[in-house]
Amino acid sequence: MPIVNVPVIQKFGIISTKHHHELQKKLLEKTEESLVRKSTFHRRPLEVTEEFIKQFNDAEVLEEQERMLDSAKKILLRCKRRAGLQTNGSGNHVNLHLAWTDLILISQCKGKVQEEALDMLLISVDQSELNQDHIPLLFYIAESVLYRICCDAAHEPHLLSSEVKLSKLGFVTFLRLYTFHLMRQLHHFEEQRRLSTYLKALSECETTYHPFPSVLLSIHVMMKVGAIICNIEYYLETETFLQEEPDSTDNLSLDSGAAEIDLFLWHSLLIWQRIQNHSTNYHDIIEHLFLLKEHLHQENWLDSLLALLILGEAAKIEISCLRVLVDLGCDFMTNLQDQSSMHTASTFSQWPWQVICGYTSVLADVCLHGTTSDIQKHAFIGFSSESTMHEGNNEASLNGLLHFNPANTSDSNHLKWIISYCTIYNLVKICHELQWDLSRDSLRNAIWKALDQRKGVEKDTLDAVKIAEAELNGPSNPFISTSAKPPSASGSLAFFQYVGRRLASALSQQFLPPVVPYIPMPRKRCVRQIPRKTSNVIEHSVEKKAPHRSSRQKQLLEEPLLPSPLHFITRTNMALQKVMEDQWEKELNIRMKEAKEEMDNEQQQKQKKEEEHFKEIMKKREQKLKKTSKPYELP
Repeated sequence: MPIVNVPVIQKFGIISTKHHHELQKKLLEKTEESLVRKSTFHRRPLEVTEEFIKQFNDAEVLEEQERMLDSAKKILLRCKRRAGLQTNGSGNHVNLHLAWTDLILISQCKGKVQEEALDMLLISVDQSELNQDHIPLLFYIAESVLYRICCDAAHEPHLLSSEVKLSKLGFVTFLRLYTFHLMRQLHHFEEQRRLSTYLKALSECETTYHPFPSVLLSIHVMMKVGAIICNIEYYLETETFLQEEPDSTDNLSLDSGAAEIDLFLWHSLLIWQRIQNHSTNYHDIIEHLFLLKEHLHQENWLDSLLALLILGEAAKIEISCLRVLVDLGCDFMTNLQDQSSMHTASTFSQWPWQVICGYTSVLADVCLHGTTSDIQKHAFIGFSSESTMHEGNNEASLNGLLHFNPANTSDSNHLKWIISYCTIYNLVKICHELQWDLSRDSLRNAIWKALDQRKGVEKDTLDAVKIAEAELNGPSNPFISTSAKPPSASGSLAFFQYVGRRLASALSQQFLPPVVPYIPMPRKRCVRQIPRKTSNVIEHSVEKKAPHRSSRQKQLLEEPLLPSPLHFITRTNMALQKVMEDQWEKELNIRMKEAKEEMDNEQQQKQKKEEEHFKEIMKKREQKLKKTSKPYELP
């Protein structure tokens, strides 16, 4: 048997086996890295990764900057479609999990990409429905916002527009988390434990935003909600956040699976529900809501802020709700004037400044998005010529708040500055939004004139103008810059247009009894009946039957009135629901009867057509064969 010598080629030279394996391992790692890079940049070039963000921010060559900017714009267009910005977050193409994740990641890029990503994310979170599946994603957004504010934004020497938008994103995100907390749906999520570290860091950065009440409100909402859902306690210079047990007299618990809810908030929900279902039985609730105005003076300003957002949604549709909203503000302004004249202070005599900021923002939202021109007009000028509840010049409209001037005391001067700042800030944003709406030029000119007059008086509030313009990617204010600027492709969010509606819808399903949807009854023909002379007989029978009452009627008559409005309102809702169910049953019977008659008519018409068709065939046969006998007869 021949011996074959196989040559052994040592490609790595004469080295030991140990070094040989190490060199092979290094070469294998380099090969895997190159394959990963190729798959990242060639197969999935629009994937948002940390390496993509780093390359975007570190790009120095013009060609590379243009390439990365083009990829970022494509990612934003994809996110815009996934978020459903054109369809209010609905459709088969919508995937909010992917859209929100990509947007919060790509918002770390610098420049216009960051601004557009934050604008898109704000609009999407504002208009999307509350869904329990979004809770982990909301925690992720909240954690990202807290991290970026505490680690990056708060250490900048000046307030940035992206910082303002981050605070607004935190505002709407934490409000949604608080709503889920009220609905007892945050028990099984461990993400809230990680927020406590960032919340403590945010409390240390809180003093940085004292000159900017609009941003400070968002910071305080994040801190307040974070303290509640994380069950932590910490001290701030302006107030102490403690998770206290709510008072049973000021709260309601309608469901064992839900948290207790404030009475003022509950009545605001009830008013919104009645208006949404086209009910006219809500004026008594509005009167009772005004009796609960002391709840706006309490330390639990978070529920008051939520109630004002929901009441503002009702005020966009019904002018009577706007009237009660303005009357609540008039009551606050009157109390502030009385305190300033007497130079006294009381614990529950003033609104918390957070409620004041929220009130001005809600009024501005109604002025911009009211369903009728009268609602928009009265949100700006008020009801001074028609109001009978408050006589005087303390009209709590936007124009009245702009010219509000209480007596000089330490407390009133601070609140006056906050009112003036927040009012100017919101009016500038209204002017920006109305800049391209030619049908509302008169409203925009009136607001511009009021702002221009106030500009020379309040020089300290010019920061409000600058911040509003920076938030809306300004300058675009007509009395500061004459250069017209078209809206961006994504569209900046001046006010949260849907957040109150979304929160109200979720809370009403949890805390209010279900209401049958409004279905208009078909109009029936009026049948004239011949009157009969039986009035004496009817009166006699009524007189005999009147004294005899059933045991249930006696019980209802002898039943004492309860001090809480819940008993009466619940019975009213049940009675209303029974009436609507009866109407719905009648409507179904009418529709079934009409459908049956229609089927009978169709069957008769079909049979008639068949008979006519058969006669026509027989007639043609006779003409063709010239016979009058039937087919089965012999000639």
